[in-house]
Amino acid sequence: MATNETEFTALPGGDRFYNGPYDLVGYYGYWWSATENSATNAWYRSLGYDGTSTYRTSSNKDCGRSVRCVRD
Repeated sequence: MATNETEFTALPGGDRFYNGPYDLVGYYGYWWSATENSATNAWYRSLGYDGTSTYRTSSNKDCGRSVRCVRD
């Protein structure tokens, strides 16, 4: 069960393919990392709506993912 103890409300905003269509809105959330994997790819994390698993993988930077801004 999610507790939100980190105060990060991870809403499942889905993602956007490089050619425009959106996918999995309401089911998964995808957040870019600040870390590149290559000149054309960057790492991102995904979290399912049930909150039981997270994944780290990379994809083309042309895809649409959410970002989390953190104030210092």
